[in-house]
Amino acid sequence: MRKKGLPGLVLLLGLILCVFLTLFNGSPATAADQESALHRIQRTGIVRVGYALWFPWTYVDEKTKKISGIGPDVIEELAKALGDVKIEWVADTWGTIVAGIQANKFDVVYPLSVTLTRSLTVAYSDDTMKEAQTFLIRKKDVGKFKTFEDVNQPSVKASVTLGSSSDVALTKVFNKSEIVRFKTSPEALMAMALGKADVYASTGSAIVDALKSHPDLTVMKGSFALNKNSMAIRQGDQTFLNWLNLFIADMKETGTLDRIFKKYGAKREIFFD
Repeated sequence: MRKKGLPGLVLLLGLILCVFLTLFNGSPATAADQESALHRIQRTGIVRVGYALWFPWTYVDEKTKKISGIGPDVIEELAKALGDVKIEWVADTWGTIVAGIQANKFDVVYPLSVTLTRSLTVAYSDDTMKEAQTFLIRKKDVGKFKTFEDVNQPSVKASVTLGSSSDVALTKVFNKSEIVRFKTSPEALMAMALGKADVYASTGSAIVDALKSHPDLTVMKGSFALNKNSMAIRQGDQTFLNWLNLFIADMKETGTLDRIFKKYGAKREIFFD
């Protein structure tokens, strides 16, 4: 009788153990899935960085063909602080970059604008910048677009980068305008400059830069939304998030972050009052 009941007892104990491990881990995931990105980076010597083009934050330098901008400079400091690890750049788009974080395609994305929708699926570090979101318009249209309500009309076409924080804000606030979405920021800006859209919605740093090369454009005063830029990682990795916040605090305290922004003619706070 004892021999007959032994397999059943072993099976029962096995089931109890499986339940315990599932509850303890939250899911029957592998050890690699549970490993903090911080520890994986230290173990492999590689930090995987997701990026999408957004001048002057992240762009490909025409002369050197290297990924350049505020974001890459900050990431280079990050790599040094992690022990001079190698940076593995992973190209993506603003429309799919959050899904990339969830799918563990990369360890960190910087910059990524903070939105309520995105915060449901990714974890954000402390912010590194605050800026207004507003519109660029043609100077000849200044009299036509005096207020944001003038933009929020069925006859107005607003161009924006697909999946960007400006896209999220436009969709929420400007429910009457016709929103025309483009895959990249240069495409969205050019559409407005060429008259295919009436206004172009973007963030402060991008607008300041666009004004340098488009003297026929001007900015609408005020802001329809606040944009905060932070580092973004997968949810649940508190170890890596804590380290990133310490890193950002150090970058601010030493003035390194301000020096990087100044190098690209940008500021950590941009508003159009």
